[in-house]
Amino acid sequence: MSYEIYDTMYSEGHAGLTLAISSLMMISFGDTYETTIFIGVATLLASLPDIDLSLQRKGYPIHHRGPTHSILAAIICGIATAGVLFYLYETWIYILIGLGAGFTGIMTHLIGDMLTYMAFKPLWPFNDTEISLGLVSAANQEANNAMVILGILCLALYATI
Repeated sequence: MSYEIYDTMYSEGHAGLTLAISSLMMISFGDTYETTIFIGVATLLASLPDIDLSLQRKGYPIHHRGPTHSILAAIICGIATAGVLFYLYETWIYILIGLGAGFTGIMTHLIGDMLTYMAFKPLWPFNDTEISLGLVSAANQEANNAMVILGILCLALYATI
């Protein structure tokens, strides 16, 4: 197996980082059903970009941290999520919640992956610059656990304010 398959932040780390960022984003809107939906949906979508790993293992010619790890994927996910939430709730506000939650879920995944050693093109197709901060190994269990703890603390802050 290639190095690429192992250079992915664990799903718990992505969920924790997304929980942290989305909880902080929603504080100013208050603790409502809609903000809770936003946080929950964004967190559920946090590991979606790593679907490329499953596709790669099944023999599809897709590169890990390729198109699924891009701003274009975040835009597409936001639009698709908006459609699903509007279908479920039949209220226009869920279009905004879906757009924001879908986009946020994917973008926070990209932020998490930027912390690791493997460079990728998060601004594709608008820019081909590869980015990696190289701060930590993606498989670093302590870093992933820290993201989970951070997410729980930010969610608790959101719930108490």
